Amino acid sequence: MEKEHMVEEVIVNGRTLHLRFENVPIDKIELDDNNPRIRYRLKLEQGDRTLEQVILAMPEVKSLRKDIERNGGIRERVILQENGSKLKTIEGNCRLVCLQSLHQKDKANPVWKTVPARILPPDVDEKQIAILLSDFHVAGKITWQAHEKAGQVYHMANTLHMTQEEVATYLRTSKSTVNRYLQAYELMRDHFLKIDDEKYAKQGERKWSFFEEFFKQKDLREELKKNTAFGDDFCRWVGEGRLPDGADVRELPGILGNAEARKKFLDSPATSGLSDAMKVIEQSDPEQGSEFFKLLAKFREACTNAAQVKEILRIRTDKVARERVLKTYEALVDFMRLADVEPPEIKH
Repeated sequence: MEKEHMVEEVIVNGRTLHLRFENVPIDKIELDDNNPRIRYRLKLEQGDRTLEQVILAMPEVKSLRKDIERNGGIRERVILQENGSKLKTIEGNCRLVCLQSLHQKDKANPVWKTVPARILPPDVDEKQIAILLSDFHVAGKITWQAHEKAGQVYHMANTLHMTQEEVATYLRTSKSTVNRYLQAYELMRDHFLKIDDEKYAKQGERKWSFFEEFFKQKDLREELKKNTAFGDDFCRWVGEGRLPDGADVRELPGILGNAEARKKFLDSPATSGLSDAMKVIEQSDPEQGSEFFKLLAKFREACTNAAQVKEILRIRTDKVARERVLKTYEALVDFMRLADVEPPEIKH
C-alpha cells in the first residue's frame, strides 16, 4: 500500500498547487544556483570552491548551522521540485547546506539523513515559483534582506519579464519601490561590481544600501540622467570609502551643489573627504550637522508663517500661552548674550 503524505494547498496566480510533505533522503537533493539569496555571491566568490562551500562560508549560515544542530533539525520545511533523478531546492538552500554539513559530521545520525520538505509538482513554471517565493518571504517567517529582495525584483522583471505593477503586487510594495530597486540593482550589478576590472566586486553585498539610498535622492537621480558618467564616479566613491556609510549618500546633493565643498570632497584623502566637505557645508549653512540650528530654523519659519494666525489669536487672549512666549523670548535673549550676540533694537 502506497504511503499517504500530508499535502498543503496554495493558490498561485489563479492556479491551485499541492505541495506534498515528505522527508527526502539528503543525497537525492541538489542546490539551486539561481536562488536570489546566493545568486551574486556565487558569481563573485565561487572561484575553485563548490556552491556548498560558498554558502557555508556566509556568516549568517554559520550561525544557522549552529542553531539547527542545537535544535536537532530545521523548523521550517524546505521547498523542492523534481528535476530529473534529483530534487532541486527551490527554497531553503542555506538550510540544506547546513544539514549536508551536519550529515558529513555524523553520518550515522538518522536526524541528518533526511530533509523535511514540501515538494512542488514538476510542471510549476519559473513565474509561479517566483510568485510563491515572494509570498513566502514577504508574509512568511523567513524574510529577505533588502539586497536579496532587490535581486528577486530584478529576476522577476528582467528574466521572467513581469511588469513592475505585477512585481509590486506580489511583493506587496509600491511600483516606485520596485522601480528604485531595479535602478539601484542595475547600477550596482552592471557598474559597481564591474568597474575598474572588478576592483570593488568583493564589497558587493555590504554596499547595497549605498545604491538604494542613491535613488532615493532626486538631485542624484537627475544628475545621473544628464550625465551617465556620474554613475561611475559614484561607484568609485563608494568603493574607495569616500562615503563611509550608506546614510552618508544623503549628504551628497548638498556637497555637490557647493563648489568649495565639492572640491574638498574630491581632493581630500578618501578617509577624510566627507568630513572635510561637511565642515565647509556647516560653515555656510549652520543647519547642517546641528539639531539646534535645525530647530531654530523651524521655529523661525513657524513665527513668519501666515498659517499661525490661530496661535497669534490665542496668545492675545490666553494668559498661559503669553507666558510661554515670554519665557521663550527670555531664554533666547539669555542664550544670545552667552554667545556674545547682543539683541539689536528692532525698528517697526
